[in-house]
Amino acid sequence: MENNNVKRLKSHYQYVHTHRMNDIPILNNRLEVETVGFVNWGEGNGEFASEVGILITPWFMNIVLLPKTTMQQKIRVGKTVDILFPDGEYSFLTQLDDDFGVYLTCSLFSPMFDFNAQAQAIETAEAIMAQLLQSNHFKKAQKDEKQKQQKIKNDELLNKVASRRDFLRGKSSTGYL
Repeated sequence: MENNNVKRLKSHYQYVHTHRMNDIPILNNRLEVETVGFVNWGEGNGEFASEVGILITPWFMNIVLLPKTTMQQKIRVGKTVDILFPDGEYSFLTQLDDDFGVYLTCSLFSPMFDFNAQAQAIETAEAIMAQLLQSNHFKKAQKDEKQKQQKIKNDELLNKVASRRDFLRGKSSTGYL
């Protein structure tokens, strides 16, 4: 569920798309502005409390760190800030927009021509958020995939062992030798 900050971000970039980017050749016209997976991040209601999620536009996809209140400019605009997530450390660029204020971005894709549809971009953003935050769903999917791969290896090993036994007993896969 989007809160006011996330809605403002989406509206801001929809405006930018419509009024400032409409004839730019780097646009993927199959995509729309969308916000994906925004969750609370930081120290609750403290000074650094924020939200993190993915912003999809027809020209880029970024991880965005939005302050819940006005972000104090302790770091100059254009400088990078390293933020530690469960998945590891990511470098964010400090942004300042006259219409929106100060926020942080981490570039994922630009331009967006590798995406054939909005659903594909959204699926990618959801997977990135799951990995970034190492959510339970992501961890379960990883564990399930590892178990599936191990089962395949076990089945292959059992088939090889059975084949050797059959070979030593004078059998082939089509019957007897």
